[in-house]
Amino acid sequence: MVSFWKEAWFYSFELFKFMTLFYTVWGPGFFVAAILALQYRRSTWERLSSIPPIPTLGLWRAVQAGIVGSVDRAKSREAAWELLTSGRSIATAFAYLIASRNLTIHFLAIFALSLGAEFAVGHALGALVMIGVVIFGLTWLQPKPVNALARGPLQSTQFSIGLAIFPSWRVILLSPKGWWAMIGFIGQEMRGFAPTLAAGIGLGGIIFAAGLQPWWMSFAEILGSETTASDLINALVGPALSMTMFLSPVGNLPVIHALFKTDGLSYPGIISFCLASAIHPKDLLIYVRTFGRRQGLNLVGLLYGAAVLGGLGSTWIYGLFGFRPHLPPLELMHRLFSALGSMIR
Repeated sequence: MVSFWKEAWFYSFELFKFMTLFYTVWGPGFFVAAILALQYRRSTWERLSSIPPIPTLGLWRAVQAGIVGSVDRAKSREAAWELLTSGRSIATAFAYLIASRNLTIHFLAIFALSLGAEFAVGHALGALVMIGVVIFGLTWLQPKPVNALARGPLQSTQFSIGLAIFPSWRVILLSPKGWWAMIGFIGQEMRGFAPTLAAGIGLGGIIFAAGLQPWWMSFAEILGSETTASDLINALVGPALSMTMFLSPVGNLPVIHALFKTDGLSYPGIISFCLASAIHPKDLLIYVRTFGRRQGLNLVGLLYGAAVLGGLGSTWIYGLFGFRPHLPPLELMHRLFSALGSMIR
């Protein structure tokens, strides 16, 4: 047992070094996220203040706002509930919630660092599939809050108000104030997810140590290899594992890094694992409190199923192009460069 925990500590430290030393990957992602947030976060939020005549336009605006939103679990949920209490549809609120937890630039940058760009792109595809499934399901379920929510005009939330306004890209990139604002944004985001990222790194180290044990291979063999049945099992198991770990979206990344590299979960499983950040146990309690026990659990079931279909959908989309992400993650880049080369010739 002592040797197991020594191995877990060793792998946790190695995972920590891997996640921090590759700042050349996640560092630019954070600065791009800061620039986009400073330029677009408040304006996209304000565009949501007017209910568009076309419902799909409102949903697309919610996704846009989520992309430049905060990956922090509490902040994203508070912003989504602000949409709900201001009279926006529940579909709009959940489109924002899922986008902010899965499609922010800095989250995808860390995802790309962890497993590779084709995994990050696949996760984005899975998130879009999940949003579509949730929107469709909500039109059927039509959940309603058990208590009347305070209605009012949509206000800029605190995470939006706290950002400085810049008139142009030039001012953001070429002024000390702009760079100070970018550093401030990165600091705010890191303070939000640093504790859960540390917990995820610790859990990842334990998983790596467990991957060396004989019983782990039996567990990996149960889930199977790349077959339709194993993909379905992995996609179903991923969200359940995610819910038991109580981590934020960023905290999930070291865990799926370890699960994939130890054959604990295959590709559809790790995608559905991350997509299940929308059904964090604390969120589940809020759903039940807002919509009542029956409607809240129905909503959780919808989000769970949508996460499963998101993992499978991402796998099938890649399958249409004749491959699926694996390590080393070079297939997508190889195909892109081949396509560019053929266009030039």
